[in-house]
Amino acid sequence: MDAATLEERRDWSSLRTDVLVRILKHLRWSSHPSFGLACRRWQSACAMSPPFYPAWITPLLFNATDVGTTNVRYYSPYYNKNFEIACTLNTPSAKICCATGRHLTLCVKHKILTAELPTGDVSELPPITLTSFDLVVDDGAQSMFGVDTSFGLLRIARCVRNDTGEWGNWEYTWLDADDPKFPASPTCNPVLHNGLLYLLGEDGRLVVYDEQRHDEKFEILEKPTKFGFKCYDEVLHKHRRTKEKIYYDSYLVESDQHELIAVVVGRRGTPLIVLKLNERTMEWEKIESLEGISLFTGTLSTTMKKTNIKWMQNKVFLPRFHDWPETVHADLVQRDGELAFVPSSRDVDIAVKDDNYGTNMWTYELGKDEEATEFWGTQTVDYSIWVDLSSS
Repeated sequence: MDAATLEERRDWSSLRTDVLVRILKHLRWSSHPSFGLACRRWQSACAMSPPFYPAWITPLLFNATDVGTTNVRYYSPYYNKNFEIACTLNTPSAKICCATGRHLTLCVKHKILTAELPTGDVSELPPITLTSFDLVVDDGAQSMFGVDTSFGLLRIARCVRNDTGEWGNWEYTWLDADDPKFPASPTCNPVLHNGLLYLLGEDGRLVVYDEQRHDEKFEILEKPTKFGFKCYDEVLHKHRRTKEKIYYDSYLVESDQHELIAVVVGRRGTPLIVLKLNERTMEWEKIESLEGISLFTGTLSTTMKKTNIKWMQNKVFLPRFHDWPETVHADLVQRDGELAFVPSSRDVDIAVKDDNYGTNMWTYELGKDEEATEFWGTQTVDYSIWVDLSSS
């Protein structure tokens, strides 16, 4: 080995720690672990750098005490912490409607707003004639859809963005009192699947909307006719027999395999059933395993994500806490497309959790013989929605 090579190696390994820390400030968050493996000096530079929590490991539960007025928070099931950001989105009395990637859709009276989560910037779409929509879908590209489900009659509106990025006026379908009524699930947004918009009914039926045939509105599919299991119990109330729902909430999502997945949750959390739509027979089929995927539901937007974190695999997460998590005040910082929470204080624990780590959030693991535990003793997280900050 010649002197020049020795001198070059000595120069790299002997860089001052403060210089290495400054270099780290310009590198992607995900490169820090490998940077620290180079040598002890570089590892010490990582330890001296401001601590951070990656925001891309799992979906996060976006929540606020009062949307548009109080600071927003992101709960991480992985770290079991609420990261509070000094940002209110400045949209008082707004209703959270939809989340697509790093974009959030909000409703206020006669208005639809979109917010960029990394920056907090809010923009306004053209006004709507209705006071609000019950359900909203953003395709993440150029179209926004709003659905009114009043009295079981479905009315859909769409707003399209042109090539210059400007939104056009809302286009509505006519509301006809003679249209068949459809009791849509009030707890989940419609889902885009194979270019069509699917809306889930409380009993497992589906309606579909084709944007290319906007004037034809929603079409109620002949199948499936139900979820395929008993959804009601007959109870005696004041000497009269009435039907009582066994399952109170149902959610719809498209999986990474481009399959329609439904989650049905009992009144107090049990039973919980996950189903897949067999598009050949158009019947719902019960799923016993998520094949290593985690499913985050219980809000208007549901998402599924493949994970290498063993304790999170095959689990369903709902926005309920057994104990309220620790709050960490932080900034949401972006570097080369990656987002991370940088705490305001350095006195925080950023240790990587092992495979035996758990969360205070209510979860249910598919494939086990026991049923889901009931909600007793848990606290629901109001004004929340699942967001995935791993993609733009």
